[in-house]
Amino acid sequence: MTVSMDRVLSAAEQDDARVRPPLKIEMALGLLLEAYHEQRYVCALDALRDHGDTCWHSSVAELREKGLEFVQRDHPHVHRHGGRALYQDYRLAAGSVEKAEIMLAIYRAGRRGINRADVEDACA
Repeated sequence: MTVSMDRVLSAAEQDDARVRPPLKIEMALGLLLEAYHEQRYVCALDALRDHGDTCWHSSVAELREKGLEFVQRDHPHVHRHGGRALYQDYRLAAGSVEKAEIMLAIYRAGRRGINRADVEDACA
């Protein structure tokens, strides 16, 4: 994120009365970006624990529809009764990180009433 984008968001943060709660897709982007920078994957259990996402595969599908790409791998899990379940781990593909950061900035700014064009100009 550029310095000018930081200025746009910090000006909006001064008026907290207008800030709405984050969208599920916004929280998913935040989790994926955090995981990418920590060089780890995210599975449905992580999303449930982080922000209560009970349909993680749907969140990933929505982000794919918006043009993000993922690295995916199997995540075997043994539940408390000893049975096995197979989850999918997801990580942003390196080529999608910048786009994900811009999308996250747009969602965050939108909650504060900032025009999308201003955000895109600041990120350019």
